[in-house]
Amino acid sequence: MQEYYTVAFLDIAADDRRWIQRFREQHDPFYGTVDPHFTLAFGIRDLPENLYLNHIAGVARASRQIPFTCRYAMLGADDVDDTAYVFLVPDEGNAAISRLHDRIYVGPFQPFLKLDLPYIPHISIASMKDCGRAKELCDELNEQQICIQGRLTALTPGVLKDGRFHPFRSYVLAPA
Repeated sequence: MQEYYTVAFLDIAADDRRWIQRFREQHDPFYGTVDPHFTLAFGIRDLPENLYLNHIAGVARASRQIPFTCRYAMLGADDVDDTAYVFLVPDEGNAAISRLHDRIYVGPFQPFLKLDLPYIPHISIASMKDCGRAKELCDELNEQQICIQGRLTALTPGVLKDGRFHPFRSYVLAPA
């Protein structure tokens, strides 16, 4: 069975999108995998595709768009290997994005919720094996006082295939 993911792509200013993509191109070997986003559901398998999509559609129908502002670059890690990440973490919108994640992981998704890792809303903008270098990049960005503002307007489920995220469709969130 395939692994399904659900992301929320960023509705942000064109200049901010270009900045993120240039940064990712320089510091993330996987930048071409998927456009800038918040991941809301991670690698779920063993669910039929129609059940997965129906659940995401239902969550989207019951949810509102989320404005966010990211002003902080944070060192991140995952449970897969020793890769270090640079995350942009939202000041505003953090709780709303976390609650959206929590609404996704109910019903058929509940068995897939990882309780050993806290969910931290973030936009990944760099990945590398050098944790020290990743921390330096975070410090540099925080000294520059980065500020990325935007909104999440849809949930987009899909799969990773041939090194790219392939969306099925997007489910629009209600206006805020």
